[in-house]
Formats: sequence, structure tokens, C-alpha cells
Amino acid sequence: SDSRTMPPRRLLSLGCLAVLLAVGPGVETAFAESPPGKPKAPKTIDPTPPLVPIPGARVSEAGLLVGGQPSRADLVAIQRAGSQTVISLRTASETGDEGEQARVERLGMKFVSIPVPGPAGLTESNARSLRKALNEQDALPAVVHCLSGQRSAALIGLAAFVVDRVSPAAAIDLAKGLGLSTLEGALRERIRAICKADPSRNCGGVK
Repeated sequence: SDSRTMPPRRLLSLGCLAVLLAVGPGVETAFAESPPGKPKAPKTIDPTPPLVPIPGARVSEAGLLVGGQPSRADLVAIQRAGSQTVISLRTASETGDEGEQARVERLGMKFVSIPVPGPAGLTESNARSLRKALNEQDALPAVVHCLSGQRSAALIGLAAFVVDRVSPAAAIDLAKGLGLSTLEGALRERIRAICKADPSRNCGGVK
């Protein structure tokens, strides 16, 4: 079940080709393969937001807060923590997030919708869309959320596999470090399908 008192954790860079967002103290993260010349955030701004207790919350040093649906009060806390972007993976048919885009934009943050309808939404296209949104100038710090945090963790893991071309084991370990549990089987199945379609990928050890 989701926990609203999960302690902060630090994660390694999704741009690394070895260990991805592995949870551990003192580990740094960057969720971007930035194009040459892309402006960086001022060094005076701490890229790590406080852990706002959204469901299943995990936080990374590079400014990603990953988890479930933020409440109205959470959105205010997220904005006060310095977040620039809120990325929702929820679909239009879901309830409980009505008016979120308007609230986010009123608070001066950017809202991005990437609908992920459960396991069927774990696609290469959505993984690339997530990475593109996080690579936008001034996107970080950012929040990536769904209802419980499961789709968020799974899609970040898939993005590591699809975009960074890390091994299946590294991608799955990344997602599990972000709290993945119930969608682990779906993520493994998607990775197996991608590997079957493209044998040139780094697919050693996929199970």
C-alpha cells in the first residue's frame, strides 16, 4: 500500500548507462541527456525539493518527486518547494484529479499530461514523451505522478531502458527503487517484447 510518510531517498542519474537512480545515501541524479549548450539551473537553487508526502513518494537529488496523486495542499507545498513542472500520467477517465491542470498553472508551474492507462500505457512512445518533458529547459525540479505511484515508477524505468538503453535488470531495479511493485510484471513483459522486436538491444538477463 502507498505510504504518506516515506523517507526521502536519493537516486542515480537516468543519463548513466550503469546504475540508474539506485536508492542510496549521497547518490546524485540527473534525469536528462541535455542537448549541447542547454542552460543549467542556477547553482544557488537547491534542485532537491523537500519530500512532499504524496502517496508512495520518492525524491531524487536532481529534482524529481515521484509518486501518487497530490492533494490540493500538496500542490501548494510542491510549488513552494521550487518545483517547475507537474507531469500527470493519469487518464481523462480517472477521477480525483479534476481541475489539477488549472491549479498547477495558477501556481505558476507547467502541467504536462502523458496518459498511461495501466499496463497498456507502458509504451516506448510514452517513455520518450516523459523523457522529452523532463529534458525541457527549466523543467526541473519536477513531479511525476499517477494515482498511486506505480505507473510513475514503471514509466521512468521504461524510459531508462528505451532512451538510455540500459539493461533490463538496471531498468527494473531503477523502477523498484522508486517503489514499483504491482506493475513489475507488466514492465518486465514490455521489456521482453521490445527485446524480441529488436535483438540488437542490451537484453542480456531479461526474464
